[in-house]
Amino acid sequence: MKDCVGIFDGEFEVLRVTAQFYDEVEELLVNISVNHEFGCVISNLKDCPLAIAELRKLIRFIISQGISFAIRHVESDRIVAAIANTIFNTKRMTSYYAVRSQVKSPNMMKYIELWDAVDASFDVNEHCQVDSTADVEYMGTLPEFRRRGLGHVLCQHSIQMVKLMAHGKLPLEVLVQLAEEIQMERPQAVVAISTSQSSQIMGRQLGMRTIHKWQFSELRSLGGAISEFSGEQALKYVELQVVMV
Repeated sequence: MKDCVGIFDGEFEVLRVTAQFYDEVEELLVNISVNHEFGCVISNLKDCPLAIAELRKLIRFIISQGISFAIRHVESDRIVAAIANTIFNTKRMTSYYAVRSQVKSPNMMKYIELWDAVDASFDVNEHCQVDSTADVEYMGTLPEFRRRGLGHVLCQHSIQMVKLMAHGKLPLEVLVQLAEEIQMERPQAVVAISTSQSSQIMGRQLGMRTIHKWQFSELRSLGGAISEFSGEQALKYVELQVVMV
């Protein structure tokens, strides 16, 4: 697996997120998430500076684990799209939970309560009979670069890496760059919660199957919503999508 791959006739490069890209990837994902990601919007994170700082710290932790990807526009040398992935294992508690436990802002607490309630409402590990899953936590593309298939490419690379991890075939030079607690993982599935029609279609194109659905109103209730999510007007259901690796 190469850390830099040219795509679309060299117009873009796919990069595995390493330390030199942390700042730019973090900035992109935080800015897009607070304005568009379902949980951030209904928890009203954008109006709370402390909540944004806490989200920033969480995203920074995830991308530092070494299994996330970004796309750089070669001509402008800008990161224009990124995906942040992490691994959860029912048999082990990772440092992710230690980072979450430091949250102090009411808005970010609401955000965490929402996704904890979503997890509790449907047990993906039990349904799929797996212990370890790779989860797509955050993904975003700058507005001027959307509808180019960049998200699809990011997901493809993520699934490919998870497959290599699952079968113990990740190149040693890449494996040693991962967070130590991630190196031992052998995820058995890739999981994504899709809250937009485009992400749901993309998931199906990538071979992911929908194993559960929530109505937007149900998720608002689970999370004790502070604000409305405009995307629900065009889409009735949130889908839990999975592909086994």
